[in-house]
Amino acid sequence: MKKNLYQTLGWALAHIVFPRAKVKSETTLNPDEPAVYVCNHSGAIGPALMTLDFKIPHKTWMISYVLDKDKNKNFIFHDFFFGKSKKHPKFWRMLAFIVAKLLRPLLFLSDPIPVYHDRRMFNTFKESTDTLVGGKSLVIFAECPERFSEYVNELYSGFVDIARSYYSATGKNLKFYPVYAEKSNKVISIGKPIEYTKEIPIQEIREKITSYLRDGIDRLARNLPEHKPVPFLPEAWYQYYGEYEHNPMEYWKTFE
Repeated sequence: MKKNLYQTLGWALAHIVFPRAKVKSETTLNPDEPAVYVCNHSGAIGPALMTLDFKIPHKTWMISYVLDKDKNKNFIFHDFFFGKSKKHPKFWRMLAFIVAKLLRPLLFLSDPIPVYHDRRMFNTFKESTDTLVGGKSLVIFAECPERFSEYVNELYSGFVDIARSYYSATGKNLKFYPVYAEKSNKVISIGKPIEYTKEIPIQEIREKITSYLRDGIDRLARNLPEHKPVPFLPEAWYQYYGEYEHNPMEYWKTFE
């Protein structure tokens, strides 16, 4: 995308904060074959490295609240700053307002597809299918609050359904790659893919693909030189929002 001056400066600053990462893949990647790359989040590390250094043409799934100019302030207050923990909420509300104003234009550098948690999810899937059919891949950060290991959380499974609409449009099976992005080793590590199979019932294929990807991300992390993992959600989130670990749909209602 064409960057304005502010985005250009933000892009340059991001390259200072986040060292250039090398892509290391267990299999040959074909930029002309659209696929889904499912990556760990690790705070800002996963999205930043995939935006800056993953060169295969792609669009990125991004939660709609952080892109919404009206709702992003409340989202940042709770999801970034853990608002329930704050003794001076007015100050943190003000800071969330500032961060929202500064951050939102930079997020569009990742060419995002907004991810909704209501009927508008249809729009997410339509744009995603159109993206794949048009030859671009998708990058998805699919972790949910439920913890699995120090390297990756459990994954939502609904994103697998993109493969059904992609198959309907093209007659081709979609591939899903596990990805582990890690800052200290300066690496985007990509595992071998798993392929959607239409003959397998949808619930079964969801479980098969998400389990493979979750385990693959965990394995890729453990195969790297020793490093300190950055969790998807820090311990403070579980301390103040822990009631949502197994019920994230209620958490999303906080931002409506």
